[in-house]
Amino acid sequence: MIFLIQINYTKDRSEAILPLGILSVGSSLKRNGFEVELLNINEKEIDQTVEYILEKNPFYVGFSVMTGIQTEHSAEMSKKIKEKSDTPVLWGGIHPSLLPKQCLESEYIDYIIIGEGEEAIIEFSKAIKEKFSFKGILGLGYKIKNEVVINPKRPLIDNLDNYRLDFSLIDLNRCIFKLDKYQRVIAYKASRGCPFNCAFCYNHDFNQNRWRAWSIGVVVEDIEFLKEKYQIDAVKFYDDNFFVNKKRALEILEKIDLPSHTELRIDAIDDLLAEKLKKLGSFDLLIGMESGSDRLLKMIDKNINTKDIIKAAKILSRNNLRATYSAIVGLPTETKEEFNSTIDLMYQVRKIHPQAGFTLGVYLPYPGSKLYQFSLKRGFNPPEKTEDWGKIDRFRNRFASPWVNAHLVWKIREYFKFLSINLGLINKWLEFRIKRKFFSFPVDIYLLEYFSDIAIKEKGLLGKFLRKIHNLIKKC
Repeated sequence: MIFLIQINYTKDRSEAILPLGILSVGSSLKRNGFEVELLNINEKEIDQTVEYILEKNPFYVGFSVMTGIQTEHSAEMSKKIKEKSDTPVLWGGIHPSLLPKQCLESEYIDYIIIGEGEEAIIEFSKAIKEKFSFKGILGLGYKIKNEVVINPKRPLIDNLDNYRLDFSLIDLNRCIFKLDKYQRVIAYKASRGCPFNCAFCYNHDFNQNRWRAWSIGVVVEDIEFLKEKYQIDAVKFYDDNFFVNKKRALEILEKIDLPSHTELRIDAIDDLLAEKLKKLGSFDLLIGMESGSDRLLKMIDKNINTKDIIKAAKILSRNNLRATYSAIVGLPTETKEEFNSTIDLMYQVRKIHPQAGFTLGVYLPYPGSKLYQFSLKRGFNPPEKTEDWGKIDRFRNRFASPWVNAHLVWKIREYFKFLSINLGLINKWLEFRIKRKFFSFPVDIYLLEYFSDIAIKEKGLLGKFLRKIHNLIKKC
């Protein structure tokens, strides 16, 4: 038995998101005759899951790990496994791929897979089962007498159609969630990577700035299966850039005939695309606006400027399309004026495009990104231990960025988050806060967070009442 684990964070409400990483690797294992079980858990379930796993005496336990809070929780669970057994622990995913040596220097990690895992996991599993040598397994890292050994990288998979998802490996009813007005939404990924060269992005190293895609037929077949068997009524695509090939993207959306959430670049937006997306039922677009400073946009190789952002907002507004704009502050060399210009641009976009939502994060220096070495020279001190990367999380207020106050950024993000929800007169107060940059004494945030959590989860009579009240306000 092999266990593959993803640990979600309860505050992110991410447990219902289909764990595409372990599902893809697990599907590869099953196709090759291995018995595998996927565990999509949260941090509160670590102890009971460790006990469950060790009772099964597995060949090994594999973790899918992203940089941030998931690193911390995966380290915690790995330590507990090693404290109670000799079970080998394998890490894969973005974090060990970017920091392979540091991960292997951790006593609770025995092996890592760098990059895509579908092929390497088969060779590794055969080797560990039959006690073969690990020497020729591309993309594998391991230890010999406490000495770290990292094999050459494995080429990226050319034909993704050979690696399809086996949905029987997971309880899909637990991976269907509510989003916007849709009741049965599922996560899906139709491509990997991105051909663009943004200096802050992990894709520079992890996907080598390449974009590869499953064929239209495979994507449509998967979605049709999910529609028929699980009655999904919308899809949230997690592609890094769904619209690299516009013709392909639109054909997929037309053939699946479902409302969609997708990600695209600002410079891909024009009136024709916006009209088609409206017709095809797009209910949210994730767009990287990144900064309100043209200097910083140039520094991070975004290849757009603030005029492009305003132009795109006007197009999306004209076509009554909802979009969530993602912005970054705390880039190295950012001035106070440039920080404020990003907040001002977000507010300006909101006035132009009332259907806009926003997410604001602190710049996270990803190892392997083009901006990483520059960040080190400008004062970023990376964690010396793997588990400490849990504090390097762009959406938490505990990240000690050398360039910006993360707690301030968290407050601003919360004000924009609630501004994008129709809360009646409360929105006037939130606008006043943002426009005047009055972010002190954020008691209102904590109250809004508390009541929104009750409403979202419809906890008790109060939760159901708040949900009904909010639905009435939205209609006004």
